[in-house]
Amino acid sequence: MKEKDLLQVWNSQRSQRISSQLAPTILLAATLALVATGKLTYRSPVDVKAFAVGLVAAGGAFSLTGMLASIKDSLALTRAMREVNDLSQLGVSVLKNSGNLSITAVLFVALSLFNFVALALFLYKRP
Repeated sequence: MKEKDLLQVWNSQRSQRISSQLAPTILLAATLALVATGKLTYRSPVDVKAFAVGLVAAGGAFSLTGMLASIKDSLALTRAMREVNDLSQLGVSVLKNSGNLSITAVLFVALSLFNFVALALFLYKRP
């Protein structure tokens, strides 16, 4: 592939990484709003708490798998880009920053787990 084609795929992957986070962000914001207003607490009915935790877990799982797949595809793309001769400054910049994708993946997994555990502890641990 030519550099221009690879950069178009890169931009597509970047857009996918960003847009895959919209729904989970809205879901977490709604959950936080319920917690902040006292509508979702330790004293909430068990089925409501289970629904909230399950919803956050499902949203997080779909978000996580989408993000990791996009990162994996982007890393494959950067390996292909290394084979292109005479890269532009943009191509060189993409290659230099591709290492951040692995860091993003690790942080994304860690923060997703943190969010889930924090919500579960808040809802199920006695005050």
